[in-house]
Amino acid sequence: MSDKEFGLSRRQMLAGLGTIGVASAGAGLGTTALFSDEESFEGNSITAGTLDMSVTASIEAANEYWAEQVDLEELEATADGEAVTGLQVSDVKPGDWGIICFEFAVGDNPGYIRTRAEGLETSENGYTEPEPTDGDDENDPDEPEGAGELQDFMLAEVYQSFDGGADSDPPRSYLSPSGGDPAAPEGSTLQETYNAFSGGVIMRNSDGEPLEVGSVEDEATAEWCLLLYVPEDVGNIIQSDSLSFDLVFEAEQVRNNDVPFDGDSAVSETATPDPTATPEPTATPTPDPTGTPDGTETPE
Repeated sequence: MSDKEFGLSRRQMLAGLGTIGVASAGAGLGTTALFSDEESFEGNSITAGTLDMSVTASIEAANEYWAEQVDLEELEATADGEAVTGLQVSDVKPGDWGIICFEFAVGDNPGYIRTRAEGLETSENGYTEPEPTDGDDENDPDEPEGAGELQDFMLAEVYQSFDGGADSDPPRSYLSPSGGDPAAPEGSTLQETYNAFSGGVIMRNSDGEPLEVGSVEDEATAEWCLLLYVPEDVGNIIQSDSLSFDLVFEAEQVRNNDVPFDGDSAVSETATPDPTATPEPTATPTPDPTGTPDGTETPE
């Protein structure tokens, strides 16, 4: 083999090293890797619960005159969102009566129910004769104290339930007592019942605890009935008088609510009966001795 000399200039040597360096860098880019992982919980959402109460009012029974004014089978109204006009009866006379029952249904979640009375308005309608006066113009329609007496002579009693199969004489024979509820016992006038309910009365079960309507423990629905009755012995003093009032029903959730409706002490005292107490007799308004049972004017 002949000897050959290999000569590399400085430029050639640097060029060659540069080529090798580029190749090494390229190999490094092609083989680099980082450990990685990815997990996720998707579609998370929170939806608030709902509480929906509906109230259905129906006239279950009435005397002949009221029954002629309203169709007992057709007169049923349900309030579920918007206010609904209730009972409207005119030309009421002594002896007239009607029973209105309210059924409550609470959906989606159990709820407590409270009833409030508000907006009572009375009027003499500009007619004072033959109503008696005592010399102080107590029946003068222009006097604040002479704004009608119907609310003091019409009875408004609250009962737990209605039984249309009763075979005795109405009106109270159809009704079951409300467990001694002192808010509106037998003999309560409309004014007295309005005063008792103006602060709100919570519906309660037989144990005296707030009723959980819509729960398995208590009832899916609940009911109470109102008897409106003008006794036969009421005389001329109510002639032409009129009144109007509103009933407001409220529902409040049961869950996480140990003291419903902010624990209103007035409501609790009104709605919770004392089983050991002896009820005091309710005074019956004294009728006009000159009046007649049909409300007609007595000739002078």
